[in-house]
Amino acid sequence: MRSLGCLAITALCLWLCQATVSAQEATTPPAVEAPGVVPGAGPAPVDIVIGPSRKELDPIAIPKALCEGPEASCATIVQVLRNDLRISGYFRVIPPETYLADPQLEPLDAPRFADWFNVGAKYLIRVRVQGEGGTHRLTFKLYNVVDRQPIATTDGGANGVGSQGLREKAHAFADAVIFSLSGKPGLFRSRIAFSAKTGAWTRGIYAMDMDGHGLKIVVSDDHINALPSFAGDALLYTHQEEGKDPVLMRGREPLSKEKSAKFRRADMGPSGVYAVSVDTGHTSDIWLLDASGKLTRNLTKGRGDNVSPSWSPDGRYITFVSSRSGTPQVHIMNSDGSGQRRLTMAGAYNSTPDFGPDGKIVFAGLDEGHSDLFTVDLAGNIERLTQGQGSNLDPVWSPDGRWIAYVSTRDGRRIWLMTADGRHQFPLTRSMSCATPTWRR
Repeated sequence: MRSLGCLAITALCLWLCQATVSAQEATTPPAVEAPGVVPGAGPAPVDIVIGPSRKELDPIAIPKALCEGPEASCATIVQVLRNDLRISGYFRVIPPETYLADPQLEPLDAPRFADWFNVGAKYLIRVRVQGEGGTHRLTFKLYNVVDRQPIATTDGGANGVGSQGLREKAHAFADAVIFSLSGKPGLFRSRIAFSAKTGAWTRGIYAMDMDGHGLKIVVSDDHINALPSFAGDALLYTHQEEGKDPVLMRGREPLSKEKSAKFRRADMGPSGVYAVSVDTGHTSDIWLLDASGKLTRNLTKGRGDNVSPSWSPDGRYITFVSSRSGTPQVHIMNSDGSGQRRLTMAGAYNSTPDFGPDGKIVFAGLDEGHSDLFTVDLAGNIERLTQGQGSNLDPVWSPDGRWIAYVSTRDGRRIWLMTADGRHQFPLTRSMSCATPTWRR
């Protein structure tokens, strides 16, 4: 199996080989504020159809705010709402230039429903922004245009909001809209972390809001920091100094204790136990690691090289990649290591599986020289999500299973977001040699 030993360091090779990319790439950390997917910040959203869409998008109108405060604040609130609902996978935001009603002349509590109905809106959002002395009073309203009725939401606005809190309050209302209309909580206040280049031979860990804004570097030094995953409020990642083996970190402190082992990606299960890929010198195996950093059990026991563990949300299973069949394939086992079996029977090189909350596993698979994204269920049924748009890598589910964050090379090496069926896809970052996103669960 040592001919396939590179599988055990697939993720590590990913970071190292990126150091040889074009010199046009930045070799210093980017600015802390990312452009996100606001209009003009990158390529337009991509709509592809691999299979039939599960749901038609509901048309929604989001006109300019009734602005009784700073114009920039009013524009920010509306821009965030339009962007959030556009990438939600539920709505088609009607272009503002088609609106018949003048929102500045229309009372907040008495919209002219006929005008909104005639531009095709099913739903309408109205916003009022009042500001004085650096704080804002925000009022949000959601309407069913067809029924000509207001819709109750769990968030109707806020008082005393500073300029730095405007985006968070807009995200909160977008979450409330989704909850009111779908019964499912929104995730626009969640965070995504990923690894990216900070220099010619170094990598750091970055974190950003779900919409790509608020990008900040959270781990940066003169070494390689990669393969992040969330463990509650803490961040797990591997840290490798020149000439030394990678160690597993939790926050700023080393978690792994074994000095002679090479630690790869780790994932914390719902009980607080970690599944981690560890190379002890012969093969890479999936081990259980306790909260103290002690390796407690080898689950795969040298049956090929085994990497990329991911827990099922209920803690019953662990999915991983193994070379035991001759090529890297997605496997699954019970949490105690029993019942190991291969899930993917197609593809020559399948990698980076992530267990979703609905029992589906998303993974990357090599097909005709390009990597694309697929899902597989526990019965081995495979669905394709991407095709013909560069290479697509490192997928990770959102906590509710409605979105997937991933890396795509179609326009540089960026983090993208798509709905779970692959139909709607949006760029989140500019090209910065991104890898292995993780979503806070």
